[in-house]
Amino acid sequence: MRIIGKKKAKKKKSNENGWSNIRLILFGIIVTICFCIVVGHLIILQFVEGRKWSELAYNHQVINQILSPNRGTIYDSKGEILAQSISVDTVSLNPKKVKYSNNKEVPYEVIAEGMSNIFDITYDELMQNLNSNRSVIVVARKVETTKVDELKKWMQEKKITSGINIDEDSKRFYPYETLASSLIGFCGTDNSGQFGLEERWDDILTGTAGKVVTATDVNKKAISDEYEQYVASENGSNIYLTIDAKIQATAERHLEQTVKENTTSTGGNVIIMNPQTGDILAMASYPNYNLNSPYSIPIGYDEEAWNNIEKTERSNILLNLWKNKNVSGTYEPGSTFKLITASVGLEEGIVEMDTPNDFTCTGAYSVDPNEKPISCWRKEPHGSLSLRGALCNSCNPAFIQLGQRIGVERLYKYFRAYGLFDSVGNDIARAYNGTFHDIEKIVPTELATISFGQRFEISPLQLITAVSAICNDGVLVKPKIVKQIENTDTGSIEIVETEKIRQVISKETADNIKNMMSSVVIDGTGKRAQVKGYSIGGKSGTSEPKPGREADGYVASFIAISPIENTQIVVLVTIEGLQEYAHHQGGETAGPAASKILSEVLPYLGVPSTNTAEALDDSDEVKLRAVPNVTNLTVNEANKNLRELGFNVISNTTLDPETTLVADQVPKAGVALRENSVVCLYTSNEEVRTKVAVPDVKGMTIAEAINSLKSKNLNASIDGEKGVVVSQDPTFETEVGEGTVVNILVKADEVYSQ
Repeated sequence: MRIIGKKKAKKKKSNENGWSNIRLILFGIIVTICFCIVVGHLIILQFVEGRKWSELAYNHQVINQILSPNRGTIYDSKGEILAQSISVDTVSLNPKKVKYSNNKEVPYEVIAEGMSNIFDITYDELMQNLNSNRSVIVVARKVETTKVDELKKWMQEKKITSGINIDEDSKRFYPYETLASSLIGFCGTDNSGQFGLEERWDDILTGTAGKVVTATDVNKKAISDEYEQYVASENGSNIYLTIDAKIQATAERHLEQTVKENTTSTGGNVIIMNPQTGDILAMASYPNYNLNSPYSIPIGYDEEAWNNIEKTERSNILLNLWKNKNVSGTYEPGSTFKLITASVGLEEGIVEMDTPNDFTCTGAYSVDPNEKPISCWRKEPHGSLSLRGALCNSCNPAFIQLGQRIGVERLYKYFRAYGLFDSVGNDIARAYNGTFHDIEKIVPTELATISFGQRFEISPLQLITAVSAICNDGVLVKPKIVKQIENTDTGSIEIVETEKIRQVISKETADNIKNMMSSVVIDGTGKRAQVKGYSIGGKSGTSEPKPGREADGYVASFIAISPIENTQIVVLVTIEGLQEYAHHQGGETAGPAASKILSEVLPYLGVPSTNTAEALDDSDEVKLRAVPNVTNLTVNEANKNLRELGFNVISNTTLDPETTLVADQVPKAGVALRENSVVCLYTSNEEVRTKVAVPDVKGMTIAEAINSLKSKNLNASIDGEKGVVVSQDPTFETEVGEGTVVNILVKADEVYSQ
């Protein structure tokens, strides 16, 4: 029995060992499988999904900071700043984190009251935002330093230490506010250009953003590793315009005055151009707007009237206001276009300047028996005319006859050569092409109207560019608005050269056209464009409203050139929206504006006067007139009285000139002044008075001194006869108001050493 028992025990132990071995084998298999799974997963992570996890790790460990570039500055041709970026701030808050120094939350009512008193946001609007459960609320953007200082003072008084954020930002600033507004344009909240040159040259002005890429540890502290890199931003370039701020201001002042005096429904435009270089010296539109607040209520609307206008219509009004109509608008040029037709006739040998009885005007001219004859602008017929006479009298029938002789094919050939079918001014804004009839569809009536400048449309820039070709010995030059581009990082400067396009007409033809333009100003419809002491040429124009659009009114225009020989300046004035009962003729309305502009711009540019010093030195021939007292008269009454005495009047009031009274005048009543001297009118003591620096006239002749002072809207009182100026009061660079009388002492045979 014992033996048998021992055997059973051994057998039992053997079975137990077998199961242990099986368990070990199974455990080994499981461990191996798990190991293979782990290794396989690691292989997948490393080689299959490695890029994805690497990028995730990179994003968690790396800070990518964008470095915003500085936007370039816009200067005028003399280096005056027209647009620049200034440092401002954006103010935001985290409602739940706005706390006092004792860590207690600040009540929403306290936040709303304080913020609404400082920034342009109402209490109710801010309370609504605070109660909206938003984590971040932007209170004000583009905040200037004074407002930030006020905010910090309020926080200090209330002992608020957290939850209000002040982040550095930049804002576009325009020092001259309304000057050249339609030309320059403005920037949006993201500092990108929206209209005008800001939009057209946005890529150049904006530059390229940079970045800083830095690896960080778990505590977000920078560590040096393979990811660390720095890419510098490239600041925007500065651009220098061909515009001269002083010439621009002169153009805008006289344009505004002309628009207000003639009560237009639309406004007007002025372009001043150097025909030899294509440089645009001024480009003005009225009404204008404040570039620093482009969305404010436009000129001509009060707050109540503006708020009653439907939102979409308000947007359309603003868009039209922001548009540069000199480039992006078109109009019928009217009789100013007769210069182009005349140049074609002369160049083709079809007509000569002074052939007697070459054309006949009976008051109307029939080109189609089935249609009404086309009338001349004057009821009394002009009779027999030469080409010069036709241009001086702006006779429509004469130019219809000339157009018939030329034919549409030759006309269109020269229109193309003058660039009238091209988009002129793409460097300035979104330029429009001229709108002409298809040559195949032109009937006799359309050929007739085209010949004297109606029933087609071009932009003001297209017309002045074509006329400038005549003034540049027949060579068409591309209009230029940017003078040079400055790289602000390297200091390098790129000069924008004059681009000659083609010879359109011969120098002989060009000289003949300018000769006839001189006759227009001396003997024709342009007499009111004369400037004493300078040779002026010009052509008036009046465009009738299109049939069915009588409410649009007439367009009165005048294009003037000076001097006749070696022309250095061309001025185009267009006044739109004139009604039939008003003075709507170009020579009557736009001609005087061109004269006023030239009388200031020509001496400013140093264009020699044809007046001799002796003529001005002869005190016996100088007519002095005492300035009358015009205070307590309406602005219009005062203006009329002063102009009848031969004075030039400056009034910048925005109030109704029919009812607003003159409160002050410079110079005062009783001062003896020469003809064409300046009198400034003010309607209140609070009205802004323009200050100018007195120029240095020592060593000049009387003629030179008077012209120099006149360019600054200053008057001269002369002590002495012939010779040169030896002293002046006020002295050089003294800041005085426009209209101030500068006393100058003249002595003969004096040598002045500068």
